[in-house]
Amino acid sequence: MIDDALPLDRRPVVVLLFLAIALSLVFWPSGGAIPGGDPQVSANVSERYRSIDSLTATRSVVIRENATTTHTVADVTLIPGTDRERIRFRDGGPARYERRISNGSVLWLYDSDRQNLTVVELAGTPTAVMPARIQRLVAAAGLTDAAGQPQQPTVAPLPVVPRGSHPRPEATRVYRVEYVETAPVGDRTAYVLSVAPATNRSDVGYRQRLWIDTERFYPLRTQTTWNESGTRRSVTTTYTNVTFDTSISAGTFRPDVGSNVTINRLETPDTEWYRSVDRLTEQTTVTVPQPSVPPAFSLTYATRTTGRVQGVGLRYTADGRRLTAAKYNFTYALDEGEADLSIDGQPATLDRGPTTSLSWSCEQYRYTVRGTGVEIDQLVDTGRSIGCPAS
Repeated sequence: MIDDALPLDRRPVVVLLFLAIALSLVFWPSGGAIPGGDPQVSANVSERYRSIDSLTATRSVVIRENATTTHTVADVTLIPGTDRERIRFRDGGPARYERRISNGSVLWLYDSDRQNLTVVELAGTPTAVMPARIQRLVAAAGLTDAAGQPQQPTVAPLPVVPRGSHPRPEATRVYRVEYVETAPVGDRTAYVLSVAPATNRSDVGYRQRLWIDTERFYPLRTQTTWNESGTRRSVTTTYTNVTFDTSISAGTFRPDVGSNVTINRLETPDTEWYRSVDRLTEQTTVTVPQPSVPPAFSLTYATRTTGRVQGVGLRYTADGRRLTAAKYNFTYALDEGEADLSIDGQPATLDRGPTTSLSWSCEQYRYTVRGTGVEIDQLVDTGRSIGCPAS
């Protein structure tokens, strides 16, 4: 399956990490206005998000690694909750492809310097985890109840409990979510939320801040910082000039390139599915990875891919979250400065696509670990548990 296999851009911008956080909710048992002057959300958060038919905006991504900064700007049109998108990178950015266009079943990558159009057949249906996750964030910050509505007291009056002091007992890894302020992002207004581990891992130093639109609850800005191999890294993604529900023509999600462009159509591999790793191991000559996955995840199926691309894949799920590990005989050398971290001494990249993707090469194979609704440190831990084994 191509969505569990090849990274589609050799240098896509680092992931929007809030897609990869499994957040526990905090309990705030007071009703009415929230103490401290915090706003109270009266709308159903997930319904407002799902009501977005389309979005057009200018997207800015700033990546900082200690004293080094890269900045990418793109004009984007997308349908939230789907793979339909049109991205045109402006001059001066580090993206290899000038345009990235997807209609949900086919992805086109246009390289204007080489006059090359790469066509990729997509497989699978995206998991719409974003509305529920934004709802959890807003509720965890104490602005709504878990249903996305204003909190109502069951007994009045109730004592004031410090925000974030009562994580739900079923949570295995607790994140503290706090409302910071209401602030502008471009010409729109956003709730600013802070996300941090309740017990900080000093080796990761993870921190995140989100600016969530007060009307439609779309994340207008995400700023994430963490430590990796002694380097302090941060990624800030901002959407400005935002317009919701614009009329989109039928040709928006198809390429419009000239006749002199070379078309490179990636062959869609043949894939077979198995219920167990043991059964997959019996049917393939490729050594199957043995990742350590978070305890809540269980194997959904294993895959064997044959054709031009040969490899194996494992898919795990847990409560609507998805984690995959894949190994394919497709490798390429990273350009200087492309590595975001290392896996068992091998340079690796964190890529942004429909899900978070961690990829690295080892001998003649490319490894990819992808997650939807998975914390970034768990994704990296899973990759490192695979490492660079002997083929």
